[in-house]
Amino acid sequence: MIDSILSPFEQPAAAGTMCLILDSSFDSDLLTHLFQGDELSRPQCIPLFLSTPYAELQPTGPYVVVVPKKGDSTEYASTLLEQSDAGCVAWLNNEQALDIGIDNWRSLLTVRTDDAPQQMMRFFDPRWLEPLLRSLNETERGQFIGPFTGMAWRNEMGWRYYAKSPKSAPSELQPPAWLYLSPERQALIEQGRLKVIAARFAEDYREVLPAEDTVEFVYRQLLAGQEAGYQQMADQERWLRLAVSRGDSFWANARDAELLARNDVAQGEKLTQLESL
Repeated sequence: MIDSILSPFEQPAAAGTMCLILDSSFDSDLLTHLFQGDELSRPQCIPLFLSTPYAELQPTGPYVVVVPKKGDSTEYASTLLEQSDAGCVAWLNNEQALDIGIDNWRSLLTVRTDDAPQQMMRFFDPRWLEPLLRSLNETERGQFIGPFTGMAWRNEMGWRYYAKSPKSAPSELQPPAWLYLSPERQALIEQGRLKVIAARFAEDYREVLPAEDTVEFVYRQLLAGQEAGYQQMADQERWLRLAVSRGDSFWANARDAELLARNDVAQGEKLTQLESL
């Protein structure tokens, strides 16, 4: 089960050692910021791409960061994850299992698809963690979490948390590319991502949306917008506003459908013209 939580830097969602994945592509001075302050408050940092096929990308890649309970590095990490999609948080009951946890994360960097037997996946991207976890069965989620007791990330719905079931059997370390992303699973992940955005918009526009099945209403509008070619969140929000002002399934009206089908009008201009009708 995935729940909303307060920032784990203000109120930890689990006991144990807090481990982060922080992606230096979001801040080229990541290590400089982490190592500021006195020596006792400096975190342990391990390059995640080390000993993987992606080692050459490490200079702008992710680091596993074991943070002290307090210090400048903790404040910096909290701000970075609040303001960007730079990574996620996990907890270990036993810090001696850190090496196993890192190996588990490295196994997730490569997945299998029908297009490629080995393909890189930035599984720690907080925008995709929730839909990815929801696409897995219970056994796969246990393998995904590995020795960690839970994971947290921040997406459009705020801070979210998944706790591994205490009844879960200990999972063995899996080889790289153990996770298979079938076309069906990829479609589920895409739908899950859209549902996260729908939940956020449903909260933002609750006062002007139908009182019942609010999220489903928003999801239906966003799905239609996606099919019309609108993938960016800003465009999706404009599409939802059109649905609020023009009514459910506005895109099916003959005049609107004709405009949306035109190839000589840019996507953004189509929205502008729809907004002016």
